[in-house]
Amino acid sequence: MNWRSSLGSIFKNKKRSALTMFGIIIGIAAVIAILSVGRGFERDTIESLTANDSEKLEVNIDFVPGNDALYSSNIDMIQASDFSLLKNVEGVEAVAYPKNDLSYIYKDVQVKDKTKNYRIAVVAKKGKAVRYGRSISMYDNQTQSKVVTIDSSLAKDLFGSAKAAVGRGFNLDNQVFTIVGVFPSGEGETMFSMGEAKIQIPRQTYSHFFGNEQYTSSVVLTLASGSQLNKVADKAIKKLQEAGAMRQQGEYQVSNMAMMTDGISQVLSSITLFISAVAGISLFIAGVGVMNMMYISVSERTKEIGIRRALGATRGAIRLQFLLEGMTLTLVGGIIGYLLGMAVAYGIGKMMDISVSVDLFTVSLAVGVSSAIGLLFSVMPASEAAKKDLIDILR
Repeated sequence: MNWRSSLGSIFKNKKRSALTMFGIIIGIAAVIAILSVGRGFERDTIESLTANDSEKLEVNIDFVPGNDALYSSNIDMIQASDFSLLKNVEGVEAVAYPKNDLSYIYKDVQVKDKTKNYRIAVVAKKGKAVRYGRSISMYDNQTQSKVVTIDSSLAKDLFGSAKAAVGRGFNLDNQVFTIVGVFPSGEGETMFSMGEAKIQIPRQTYSHFFGNEQYTSSVVLTLASGSQLNKVADKAIKKLQEAGAMRQQGEYQVSNMAMMTDGISQVLSSITLFISAVAGISLFIAGVGVMNMMYISVSERTKEIGIRRALGATRGAIRLQFLLEGMTLTLVGGIIGYLLGMAVAYGIGKMMDISVSVDLFTVSLAVGVSSAIGLLFSVMPASEAAKKDLIDILR
């Protein structure tokens, strides 16, 4: 009955109720839009800092030996026993050595009694067009042929002329490959051509002969969904410091970017909350408008209050009726504001190519804040309605 009475009173004064709700709608919509876009931007920023092909958060843990001589040894810095330790860390989904990056491969080549470091390009389909011989083909990949193509400047350094290099043997990390083609080199060394690959090799061939090379001084932890990056990293480091196979020979460290994400997340979150708080000032102003409307409503409905009191309504029932009326007004405004805020947030997200994060917190905020405003700013008008004396009303 109280709910029906509250809704009836609101619909009886539609224009006044709509204008009062307008402030609530704008305030809630502004806060929800800022929070949704801000949290989405925060998530995008953190994911971009820890981006990977699997679209899951990853943590890189490196072992830094106390003696640099360990780098040239055949000892695995992070061993199989360490993998078992890390797999038992809460929040870790998978553990693996880092994948070899085939984009930038450099190897030493013996040229005229000198060792020079050259960049190697792996070819998945068809290699560069050659001046002499033939290019690397897909068939070379399928059969894992031990063939390479080199540029003309390297061919001249090795064999005197580019043409003479075709069909000759080429030593690469103690593996002998056949030079099947020579492609032209750039005209002179420029800042753009210095980093170009001098040697091409089929991808499958490279993976077969060199692909088992692992960087055992580093390990990648793939995190389970919902896990907090820094907490998992701290637990993993603690485990390795306590029982890691090489803990006596050096120390374990987390990559700097992983350590930065927590601080960046806090800064972005603080900025979002501050802007939301500034936008929330409009909610206070809207609350004053609700209080003003409720005082007017109490003044206009003195006769109704008197009739209800005469029929046996208690002061508590009168107070509850006006409290529910104020809360209904702001709750409806809050729901409309939430829907409007989400529409604005998705519009901004689409224009700026930012993801929008919707969670239980934003929903609870819309409902909770609007209800709280209705309750808080309706208490005094409701109390005044309840305190009205029946004799004074009749007079």
